[in-house]
Amino acid sequence: MRLDFIKEHPGVGYSILKDLDFPWPIAQIVFQHHERMDGSGYPQGLSGEDILLEARILAVADVVEAMASHRPYRPALGIDVALEEI
Repeated sequence: MRLDFIKEHPGVGYSILKDLDFPWPIAQIVFQHHERMDGSGYPQGLSGEDILLEARILAVADVVEAMASHRPYRPALGIDVALEEI
């Protein structure tokens, strides 16, 4: 898989969700879930308090799930290893 293709999914998720009526900013949360506190994330390179709290929480859950689950490029590490790592 090409990394640039993978990096498109926050924008695709945003496009799907942006016109739906939620009591929370779900589309923005999805759009920001790969942003990182130090600004090294994508798609906008946001940092710190510029990232929605809910997106930061989703980012942690996403990282744990990614580490614990099988990926085409590596075997699953398991939930215990993932939680220990974070």
